[in-house]
Amino acid sequence: MKSKVSRREFLRTSTAAFGVGALVTSAGQLGCIPSTAPAMKAEMSNRRISFNTAIPELSKLGDGVKLESNDLEYPILLIKTSESSFAALSTECMHLGCQVRMQRTVLRCPCHGSVYDLKGGVLNGPTERPLNSFPVQIQGSQVEILVTQ
Repeated sequence: MKSKVSRREFLRTSTAAFGVGALVTSAGQLGCIPSTAPAMKAEMSNRRISFNTAIPELSKLGDGVKLESNDLEYPILLIKTSESSFAALSTECMHLGCQVRMQRTVLRCPCHGSVYDLKGGVLNGPTERPLNSFPVQIQGSQVEILVTQ
């Protein structure tokens, strides 16, 4: 025996299902994107951050750490871009200032979906500008980041 579903009941059920689906889909947009970059405390002196890169978190190409300091408005992502070089990037998305998160091979903004490569270049908008980068000097396993904010 077929049961008839009223228009009102159909709309109520489909609207509820759509709402749950939208909530699940937008979880990443709302900040539920996990970061693969562990957070570490960094001290800044004379607008410079010194950091020892001889740690397991920076052993492979594409590895990164989020350097946090009370002296920084936004943390800095330090990413291993080759065996002998690192990129130091602001986590401030250049679209509206949300904090980007590192996900395997990209940096993603949880607010509006902008995507950057591991050197800060734009892969997908709405942003049109690359992430701010900072000069890095390397001496052995020690890096020095010149913070130009």
